[in-house]
This record gives sequence, structure tokens and C-alpha cells, in this order.
Amino acid sequence: MDKRQVKTLEAIYRAFTNLINNKDYDDITIQDILDESNIGRSTFYCHFKTKNELLLKISKDIFDHVFSHSLQEEKTHDFSKDAVFNYKHLITHIFYHIRDEKELITGIMSSKGNDIFLDEFRSHLIVLADSYYNNYPVKEYDSIPLDLKKSLAIELFITALKYWIKSDFKETPEQMSDYYTEVFRGL
Repeated sequence: MDKRQVKTLEAIYRAFTNLINNKDYDDITIQDILDESNIGRSTFYCHFKTKNELLLKISKDIFDHVFSHSLQEEKTHDFSKDAVFNYKHLITHIFYHIRDEKELITGIMSSKGNDIFLDEFRSHLIVLADSYYNNYPVKEYDSIPLDLKKSLAIELFITALKYWIKSDFKETPEQMSDYYTEVFRGL
């Protein structure tokens, strides 16, 4: 992607973030995004067919990075030096990115567009849950079905996210990771 395209996408994302924090998702129009980003209609449609597609792309960009296996040093955190894969570090990494994108995520979660975002989040969390339970199988004496355990782990993360947003991100990503893993261990 060339610099001009990157700059255009950044303008669209910024515009969407500003709008989602001031209007409900259903009330945001393509024209609002165009006006806020100062781009033309044809430019927008070169990248997205609908605002749902825009929200899905924003969600995928966040989660594809967060759930990628290549960790790099970042502005607010650095898990790149971990020699061994660690689920708790990955969970903490996810919470860092949620906090880094808190303005956008808070706007999305408080709008009717949150289903698109949460569906994308769940699709990534199920991969994490599958990986975890493949590496740490359920004990034979455990009476809770594996699919239920995975669903509970995913919804627990969503609940933790909602709590963190409601508390205005007062906890650190490490604290949220501790809370999540402590409750998760009880599953």
C-alpha cells in the first residue's frame, strides 16, 4: 500500500473514531465520514462498500495484530523479548491494545455497531481458546463440556472488556490480565 492510501485510511479511521464517540453507530452516515475525514465519496468507496465493512476492517486490523504470533516492541509495551510463548502475556498484550485503542473501542462498544466488533473479537478469541485447550486438555474428571468451557472463557473476556470500559480503564492491562486469569482458573 502506498503512502497516499495509508494516509487516506488513517483519515477515515480517525474520522470514524471521532464520529463513533459523538453519535450512535446507526446514526453515522457515509457522508458524515466523508465530511469528517475530508475525502471524496469515490475515495471512500475505493476502500469500503459500507460503514459495516469499515467497522469490520477496523476490528480486523486491531485483532489481526493483537493475535499475531510476531510480537514487536511497541510504544506502550514490549512482549517481543519473551523467549517462550505465555498465554498470560498474550492476554496482557490484548489488554494493552484495547487500552491503546480505548477511544475507538469505547465508542464502538457503546453503540449498536458493537455486534460486528464483538463477532470479530470472538472469532479471534475462539482460536486462542482452542490453542489453550489443545495445550492444556480438560481433565477426565471435569464434568463441564469442552465447548462450554471455551464459550465461557470467551464471554468472560468480553465481560472483562465491558467492565474495564465501564470503569474508564482505571486498572492497568496487567491488573485486567490478573483478574481474567484468576476467574478463568475457576472454569
